[in-house]
Amino acid sequence: MKTAVDRVGKGKQRDVNARCKAMASHYVFEPEFCNPAAGWGKGQVEKNVQDARNRMWQVMPVFAGLGELNQWLEDRCIALWAETPHKALPGSIADVGGRETHADGAAASI
Repeated sequence: MKTAVDRVGKGKQRDVNARCKAMASHYVFEPEFCNPAAGWGKGQVEKNVQDARNRMWQVMPVFAGLGELNQWLEDRCIALWAETPHKALPGSIADVGGRETHADGAAASI
């Protein structure tokens, strides 16, 4: 697919083409596009991903099975959320996630 958007509107408004909609539906995600007038957006996201990969995989033990690996990944993610400061709000990502609540009053999971 050469492009995912047929037309860029004002602000975050995009006319997403049928191929992109089909891919998003298949992989169950909601497309979110960078602002074309803000060239720093994509680089900033890629840098955050690179930093997260380095933090996540620096120390990786050997696992006996997939279940053990999955448990380690979950524990590691939770620990990193507690260590990583939130970009816009005070506290860590875990702190901010813990303050968010659903309409029914249940705490949101990160």
